[in-house]
Amino acid sequence: MSKPVLEVSDLRVSFAHPLGVVRAVDGVSFSLASGERLGLAGESGCGKSTMALAILRMIRPPGRIDGGSVRLDGEELSGLDEEAMRRLRLAGIALVPQGSMNSLNPVMRIGQQIEDALADHDLSLSRAALDARIADLLSTVGLRPTVARMYPHELSGGMKQRACIAIAICLRPRVIIADEPTSALDVVVQRQVMETLARVQKDLGAAVILVGHDMGLMAQFVDRLGIMYAGRLVEVAPVGEMVTAPRHPYTRALISSLPSLEHRGGLQGIPGLAPLLRDLPPGCAFHPRCPLAFERCRREPPTLQAVGENAVVACHLAEAGA
Repeated sequence: MSKPVLEVSDLRVSFAHPLGVVRAVDGVSFSLASGERLGLAGESGCGKSTMALAILRMIRPPGRIDGGSVRLDGEELSGLDEEAMRRLRLAGIALVPQGSMNSLNPVMRIGQQIEDALADHDLSLSRAALDARIADLLSTVGLRPTVARMYPHELSGGMKQRACIAIAICLRPRVIIADEPTSALDVVVQRQVMETLARVQKDLGAAVILVGHDMGLMAQFVDRLGIMYAGRLVEVAPVGEMVTAPRHPYTRALISSLPSLEHRGGLQGIPGLAPLLRDLPPGCAFHPRCPLAFERCRREPPTLQAVGENAVVACHLAEAGA
């Protein structure tokens, strides 16, 4: 694997709550190679989106980043002041947000919103060059240049999402974080948006972190897949390996819950509910729902261990070779 473009080490994020501190991200570590696509999946509330915002240092009170390291091309981001971090967003790391309608300014034309992103980073262009740049960005994501003169409410859901991608890539970032970019879109538009993201990523040579809970979508898009549960990474492996031979019981349960054309019948869910992050059970957080849990799982939290050549898993069964 080439030198990592992004390195996240022991990242921790908590939120103050009247009933106790909520640890939304608890010691997450991973690296991302240039041009790689990494998926982060898990049930709602497992900390995926919080981690994405923490990488961009966009956590706001009552949340706070308690510790950890984020390095972009070897540069430590935690030491940057607010102005330096603001300039790094879009230029170094860009976010394609969840819910494009809530992200786009409803009273500004699409072209003006792209123009503002460029101006915010002191990109000085003549009017003709700026219009050409905006038209080129819109064309890159499959939109007509005339979209620049339109307001968000005049666009379909898929068009709004592609407009968000155009804003995210306007300064050619090295890392793109896509936070559930296809939520609330039908399956045809989902495919169009993901094809747009893949084409843009290849053109830029950027790395992508795709956050979501659609395991089928992940399997078609990413190179590696990380599974999160209760604020922690429990397994990371090449996506083909994970889909065919998952090692963590939670990963197996997620994959088993996918509908299948070969095996028709009732859908299989995961028993129980995800635990409250402010009141996690002792030991492995998944053990109350795990059919394979044994005594050690109830008292000792597992740590990520290398399994095979390119995979890590946090499970006592995997440590034992089971």
